[in-house]
Amino acid sequence: MATLSFYSYDHVGNPWCGGGGALRHLEVLRRFRPAWERITVYVGDYPGFVPHEVEGVRFESLGGGRSEAASRVLFTLHANLRVLLDGADVLGNDVSTYAPLLAGLLRPGRFFGIVHHRVGRRYLERFGAAGRIPWAVERLLWAGLRNVVTVNRAVGDAMREVNPRARVFDSANGFDPALLDLASTVAELPYLLFVGRLDPFMKGLDVLLEAFAAVAPGHPSLRLVLAGRGTPADVDELLRRSEAAGVAGRVEVRPNVGEEEKRRLLSGCVLFCSPSRFEGFGIAALEANAAGKAVLATDTDGFRESLAPDGTALLVPPGDAVALGRALERLLGEPGLRRRLEAAARPWARRFAWDAVAEREQWWVQATFELASRISARHTTEPRSKAQPAGRL
Repeated sequence: MATLSFYSYDHVGNPWCGGGGALRHLEVLRRFRPAWERITVYVGDYPGFVPHEVEGVRFESLGGGRSEAASRVLFTLHANLRVLLDGADVLGNDVSTYAPLLAGLLRPGRFFGIVHHRVGRRYLERFGAAGRIPWAVERLLWAGLRNVVTVNRAVGDAMREVNPRARVFDSANGFDPALLDLASTVAELPYLLFVGRLDPFMKGLDVLLEAFAAVAPGHPSLRLVLAGRGTPADVDELLRRSEAAGVAGRVEVRPNVGEEEKRRLLSGCVLFCSPSRFEGFGIAALEANAAGKAVLATDTDGFRESLAPDGTALLVPPGDAVALGRALERLLGEPGLRRRLEAAARPWARRFAWDAVAEREQWWVQATFELASRISARHTTEPRSKAQPAGRL
């Protein structure tokens, strides 16, 4: 049996991140585990982290530091050194420009990267001239990868264009199937809901606050709930923006919500809003569909994959507060439209499941690294179509 080492700065318990990528590698790798002798995941250190196992997958931290910046730098340095000495049969990495594993590119025969999204010029929008640094790092990482898993087809196509030599597997993300049985209601005090990383720029929460301020006067009982992982600085910025927009008393920021609280929030919301400026797949929006909720999101690669535009969700241009406000007003003012989207939401979501995602990625890893004789065939599957070796769910 083969061994796998996986490197990712993020972890589901990381108070500074805890994003969809961390959830993804947890869900996929724990389904890989029965077919592998050993799987170890190396993550960035954070206060309170304790080495542990989840269904046989071992989690260890690298680096240290009491702030996110220090933690990322120390993880990056330690991970780049460690991957050069790592004796595992296969080396995996959640590709990130903020914690780049450049040393992995020196071992292309044993290394694969998971790419969630392409940021590109949006680095310049966020950081100005300084954005050229992460932009250049992203281009270097993309050009150097030889084995790649992407979480949506659009990113896969972009990777093939940038790096024609790469072997690219177009995959997807999944969701907690228990959400399909969650009761779908509307709370006595109605609220719009966002769940995800509380990053005002990346997740477009600055735009959402502006749009909410525009529609709030016509809906005096409506609230906005922003829930998820975020730094104290992110939370403070959201509270400041809420006050500046004149809706501070109607906006709740709930950092670090647990799974039970997330389910309760999904169950009772009027609709789910996810206005990201860029998105790899959109797990939280898919979870909202699985919970029977209509979604308002942005027209980005990830949401076009995880949602059914005009079927389970309305999509608007990213960064456009006016368009977002108009779509909010439309969904709030047309219950029939909202009910139509809700009726289609759960049937659409059922096609995505972590078991299926993991099974097909297991097949791809086995085939790519020629491990057929070392990984039990009962844990793998043939691709659905010989004409589509990259695969799709």
